[in-house]
Amino acid sequence: MKIILPLISPSFDDNRLSKKVQEDFDKGCQIYIYKDEQSWEIDEESHAFSLWIEYGKDKQKTLMFCADLNDLEMFANSLLKSIEMLRRDYSEVLKEKIKSGALL
Repeated sequence: MKIILPLISPSFDDNRLSKKVQEDFDKGCQIYIYKDEQSWEIDEESHAFSLWIEYGKDKQKTLMFCADLNDLEMFANSLLKSIEMLRRDYSEVLKEKIKSGALL
């Protein structure tokens, strides 16, 4: 299973990144969470989830990280709660932004 989140408007605060890498991110980037139950089930050193960052033209460049199940779950729950609170507390602002076609 692959859950994809497109990323927009990258910005950089690390001056060690070359202009070429920054330009690759400007061409496109996305993160996705990949779940591989088969490897995880048979390999005690393997994680069930990994986080991938794909960037560049056609997303051909990749960074990959393993993600701990407990940390990933806490992150996902926190993110959902934060979105829920934003939608609740700013429902009128969201309606106006949707009507005007503004960025959410």
